[in-house]
Formats: sequence, structure tokens, C-alpha cells
Amino acid sequence: MDKTYDIGIIGGGIAGAFAALRLAENHKKQKCILFEFGRPPAKRRRQLEGWFGCFPFGDGKIYPGDTDQILEIADGRRVRSMSKWFQQQLDEINTSKLIKNKLPAVSIQKKIKEAGFELSTHDYYQWRPVSIHELSRNVADRVEKGGNVTFSFDNEVFTIMKTGSSFSVTTAKGDFTCKKLIMCVGRSGWRWVNKVYKDLGILVSDDLATFGVRIELPSQYLKDFNKSHCSLIRDDLRIGPFSWGGQVIQEDHADVTIASFRSNEDRWKTDKVFFSMLINKEFPGDACDQTERLAKLAFLLSQDRVGRERIKTFMKGDDQLSLIPEYQWMNEYFKELEGIIPTIISRGYFHCPDIYSITSNIRVAPNMETEIEGLFVAGESGGIRGITGAGVSGGIAAECAAK
Repeated sequence: MDKTYDIGIIGGGIAGAFAALRLAENHKKQKCILFEFGRPPAKRRRQLEGWFGCFPFGDGKIYPGDTDQILEIADGRRVRSMSKWFQQQLDEINTSKLIKNKLPAVSIQKKIKEAGFELSTHDYYQWRPVSIHELSRNVADRVEKGGNVTFSFDNEVFTIMKTGSSFSVTTAKGDFTCKKLIMCVGRSGWRWVNKVYKDLGILVSDDLATFGVRIELPSQYLKDFNKSHCSLIRDDLRIGPFSWGGQVIQEDHADVTIASFRSNEDRWKTDKVFFSMLINKEFPGDACDQTERLAKLAFLLSQDRVGRERIKTFMKGDDQLSLIPEYQWMNEYFKELEGIIPTIISRGYFHCPDIYSITSNIRVAPNMETEIEGLFVAGESGGIRGITGAGVSGGIAAECAAK
């Protein structure tokens, strides 16, 4: 069996799936292979791994504003063209209406500004599971119909080496040679891809860890926020986005579990509001490992599950998380948030761990190519978050790799 390909895609989440779709329909002469650690379409799988990644298990929100991240890398014409193409793929399945976000009450906006935060609101499309699964099947069928993309599911990639003008890819199912590669491993591969970039010598820095908790508060104490799906942002801290009417769940993340939010099914409905509180902390040259360590500790202290604690218990130093010094920053910021949300300490709970799992810092060219010729990135492997960000950057990377 010939194991030599023109383009290899590593990861079958949204970025990888739409990269494969672009290659299958627009570049049929390219012989391609998609490697995915998780399960194929329509098979039972872990929440973050497998075809379409975490989209079928998330809250179903698609943010068109995610393309702003790509505009910081790629040129505007390329981003606009691929954004239009990506939206067309979505509209074939679900022509949902864009939900324009509301602003909090003026009194809250004033408090937010006085606390030094920038207020960011998020317009979005709300998808439900039935449409997400239909889109998943539709994309998979079209990729297979193209005939030039081979699927290699349930296959772990161990190492990647650049040998001459090609890449040697060692996997659980043997060795493969690819002239070009597109890295699309998403959230489930954040630690692995960080190691790959380090081994390839293109990791610029591994200094900043972003971690914290997911806060839970009854909606009656947040009436002045006007059900705004917003975030409060400043250099050291991110609060939000405020998610209304869904529940925190566990996301499988290898041996780390992350607090997540789901609201796209009626069974997850609740009157609670959930939002992340995440801090940026510097761990020079060691941020990825420290993020993993802190998440594991929080997970283990809660008896191998996402912990749920009263904020006031933590403030008294009586809960398990108080044993981890790196989480003590929360005392100061909970007190600060009381100026914006007066009931947060007395009525709030938090879920832990909650981590922002992008720690890799690499240089990416406008065509989504790294400093290694022929190695392209998309989605979270390129520092781009969100469903729209993944789909659009996956399409751009595929188009550029095919040239």
C-alpha cells in the first residue's frame, strides 16, 4: 500500500474537516490523508475527540466575529472569501438568524469601565444538535465523494519529522510520507502540538498560562446585565462570556477535565448564568506543563471530577482548592467583582478546573504556513479559537497548501 500523500491533515475537528472538504471539492488532483486520534463520523466518541471535534457537544454557538483573529494573520481578501464559503456550507443545513447581542444596563457599563475592563459583546448563531449532526454527516459524505481524501481514524500520530522536502509521519498504523501537512488538532491536542512545535524548533515562547474557574450564579442576581452575552477583558483577566440558560458539564480532555457549558438541548436548560474567570500567569518556558499541572491538581482534589464549591467557602480558606497557592489570586478578584456583581461571593459557586488551552506561540505567515516550509496550521493549532475561526482558517490553509 502506497503511504505517500501530497497533503496530510492532522486532526478531524472543524478545522480539519473543512480543510478536507475544501481539498475534496476544489483540488481533486491532490492525494490527501486525514489522521484523527478519535472516532469516525456517527460513531460513539469522547467529547473533544473525533470527527467535528467538540462542536456536537458544545453549546451550539457560532460566532462570526471569530474571523477577527484570522485577520491578524491572513490578508482581508482571503479571509472574506473563505468566510463566505464557510457560511455557505452552514446555510445549506441551517439558515439560523444572527442573534444580535444586547448591552448591559448603563449602570453596569459604568462599573465595568471604572474597574478597568473593556466590554466585549458577541453576536452569534445558535445551532441545535440535530442540525450539527446533519452538518457533520453532510461534510463527511462530500469529502468521501471527492475520492481524493483518505480517512485514517482511531489512529494516533506519534512523531513528525521534516526529511528533505517531505514530512515523515509516524502513527499507530504505520509510517506515512506527506509533501505538506496541515496541523488541526484542536483542544484535545494542545499539549501534544506544543511538544511537536518545540521538537521542530518553531516554538517562539511557552510563557503564558491561562486558567481559572467557571462561575455559577442565579440569573435573578444579574438582571442589570440584560441577558447580555458579553465578556469583560483586561490585560491580566478575562470574565465571560456570560452564558444564560445552560449548565456546566465535564469535557473529556485526556487526563484533564475542563468545566464547559452546554445549552443547545432542552435538557440542559436552567435559570443559572455561567461565565469563566480566567487569569493570565507567566511561567517562562513552562506554561504548557504548568497549565496541565494546575488543572490536574484541581481535578484530583475534587476526587477525579470537576469541582463545585461555594465562593464564600473558598474565601474562608475552607475548600480543597485553597490548598493550591496558584489559585489564591481569586480572593482578590472575587472581592473586585463584588463592585460589579454584589452577590457573587454570597450567592455564587465556581466549577474548576477551567483552562484556556492554547499555549503554543509560533510565527504564522499570511498563507497559514509556519516557519517550516510546507507545514500549515489552522484552528487552535494556529492560535485561532472558535467554530468559525477553525472552519475559515482550515479552508485557507487547505487552499494555500494545494498551491
